[in-house]
Amino acid sequence: MTSKGHRRASLKQLKQRLMGPAENALIVTSQQHLGYMKVGEVLHLQGPYIPIESFILAVRRLQLRHPFLRSRLESNPAKPGTYLLQEDLSLNLNVIELLRNRSDHANFWRQQWKIREKEPAVIGQGLAEFWLLQDSNDDNDDSSPREIVVICEHSICDGLSLSTVAHELLLSLSEDDTNMFETSLNWPITMEAAVRRTLTKWNRVRTYGRFIPVALYWRATSCRRTVRIPLTPAHDSISEMAKHCQTEAFYGRLNKEATKNLLEKCRSEGVTMTSAIGSAVLCAISKLVNTKKEHVDELVLALTADTRQRCNPQIPNHDLSFHASATMAFTMPKREIPTTSEGMWKLAMRFGTHLKNSLDAGHIHVLAMMLGRLYQKNIHQPNYAEVPTCIISNWGRLPFQEQYGRWQLIDTTPFLNLILTVMPYIFVQTVNGNLTIGIMGSVPTMPSNVLEDLCNGTIRNLLLMIEEISTLRF
Repeated sequence: MTSKGHRRASLKQLKQRLMGPAENALIVTSQQHLGYMKVGEVLHLQGPYIPIESFILAVRRLQLRHPFLRSRLESNPAKPGTYLLQEDLSLNLNVIELLRNRSDHANFWRQQWKIREKEPAVIGQGLAEFWLLQDSNDDNDDSSPREIVVICEHSICDGLSLSTVAHELLLSLSEDDTNMFETSLNWPITMEAAVRRTLTKWNRVRTYGRFIPVALYWRATSCRRTVRIPLTPAHDSISEMAKHCQTEAFYGRLNKEATKNLLEKCRSEGVTMTSAIGSAVLCAISKLVNTKKEHVDELVLALTADTRQRCNPQIPNHDLSFHASATMAFTMPKREIPTTSEGMWKLAMRFGTHLKNSLDAGHIHVLAMMLGRLYQKNIHQPNYAEVPTCIISNWGRLPFQEQYGRWQLIDTTPFLNLILTVMPYIFVQTVNGNLTIGIMGSVPTMPSNVLEDLCNGTIRNLLLMIEEISTLRF
């Protein structure tokens, strides 16, 4: 090939990015099961009217910064069944304004999400969309509530990167810091490639060798004894479940003072916030699960884990991409679940020790490499016998600020398409000092009242742990 031909080939490669195994599996899942696992964040604002033209311009700046946001999903001609992203500077993402009444500002986004959550990833289109929700009669009110909704296919984001992009969108809208949008970021590295770059071949073999016996032992001993929340009769097939179910979500919050007190109590007890929340969740859900044999019943708590900070070099949070793995699930006999504040802190310590041991053993790296195959395995018919009692995804302390130009950020709300999920999915995030816990699941497969009780019970347990029951707020 001539030097000119090499330059053309290199240019074409720069305009494309092959999707990794986990990313491919998430795309297939979305396409086959009505947008399953699509993720979003609601930004609750207070401030002046936002012209749709200004909103579109703010999104356009984001597209210039992030390659994934200016790329179309395409089939990979070299390998059927896999996908790539093709950069296209002319791509117009779905950016819409949805008018609502001011009195509906708290729940209007939920109504729209129920209508639109089952829209799958489409070949030839972008993988993100942006909504602007406001009352047209409030255009002269500088203190009116307004909402911005950011939605992405999970294949191109995780909680940290989605929230970082949402933060950047507000910076773009307020024109607080437009310098960051003058230069494009590079294509983000896939999670699997980041792990391979982090571990030598020998370290990967050794880590796999330590993980497999532990995983096989857990599967042989815990799966049969796992207790779960009561479910309504299952649909005949996974496709029927996707058609007839919707995602339901309940949110509980701690104010700044309570969140600060919880953090200080965690430090004094020598545990992380994740461990304390895990303890509160286990104690709450233990009262809601079906009992098989009381003396052998076990609760199994799965935990997603961010790989960004555990790769070398670390993956920056502003790289819009999927870097979410998991640790080994935590198992707890139901008969040992505590009921007192002191017992909950002991359980948090036990849970924290398990997490540290799992992370130190490299389970997060092994599962990152296996996740694509695990997703592929469950695309057609998941093995519900291996489903844990519940799962926690802690997005951590997110990069938002309280003020963006003339707009105040009042709150943020995460959500996800979970129409095929048969266990409670628990989101945790801290924004501007306020802790939010979201309990989500598929209804009517999971009873709505059970999800709500789990949410209320988790918040109540956290307040019990810091002896602040009086600050309970739903």
